[in-house]
Amino acid sequence: MPAAAASVRLARRVARAWCRYCRVPEDLVDCVLLIVSEMCANAILHGGSDTIGVRMWLPSFGVLRIEVADYTPSQPPVVQLPSVESENGRGLLLVDAMATHAGGSWGFTADSTRAWCTLPLPTKINSPLTPCH
Repeated sequence: MPAAAASVRLARRVARAWCRYCRVPEDLVDCVLLIVSEMCANAILHGGSDTIGVRMWLPSFGVLRIEVADYTPSQPPVVQLPSVESENGRGLLLVDAMATHAGGSWGFTADSTRAWCTLPLPTKINSPLTPCH
């Protein structure tokens, strides 16, 4: 996708459709959408590429993985604790809070070109009747 603000909305719409197709529980969908939004916004704001990449898949039983790539090698970003008056700087704090609340984890690849997050899924998501099995 283009590294533009409109891509955040598009990524959320695609993520919502994928979650619906894969029968991800609605309470987890909200978490996924917030994580996708914040990781995409971070890639657009801080990446040096004209494009970003977003993927979601089920790499193993009971796990959902989200990745957002900005294709720009850099030092790993760190979670900030902005002041109450600050209008930005909370993206990774939100990703950390949502992933932790859902029992998942998140981070960056060694070269920081990709942010990733894994979230546990209910076992019914990985049943043979689920289209994403």
